[in-house]
Amino acid sequence: MTSKRTSQDELRKLDDAIDESILAASSEELREELAAMGIDPASVVSEMDAVTAHAKSVAAKKSLEQARQAVLAFKAQSAKSFPEDRDASRRKLEAMRAGELTGAFDMMAARKAKGLSDSDEQGMLDDLAQLAALEAEDPQEEE
Repeated sequence: MTSKRTSQDELRKLDDAIDESILAASSEELREELAAMGIDPASVVSEMDAVTAHAKSVAAKKSLEQARQAVLAFKAQSAKSFPEDRDASRRKLEAMRAGELTGAFDMMAARKAKGLSDSDEQGMLDDLAQLAALEAEDPQEEE
């Protein structure tokens, strides 16, 4: 069954043909055609360069904003530790400090040759809470 051609279809085909002829034309042919129409080819090139630069800038800003949103989402996700998780992490950290557990605290102390700073402690609590959350998501048998 053949569908009836409409004027919209014909215009679309004509538009596509014009686009293809422009894309297939050489730079020299385009310059000659623009000059024949009374348009300065250099101004068209300059205008197209400006349009391209603007499009790149908009795309870069959009990409940066998406990255910022991803970072915020990641930070919000990692900050979602429940108080009981935080308490368990604090107990684990205290056990590490008391020498009952070894690991990151030993490396931190060796690096600074002194105790943990407040930001070190908060960072370790965050890390322990994230580790607990990951272990809860994908429990594996301990060796």
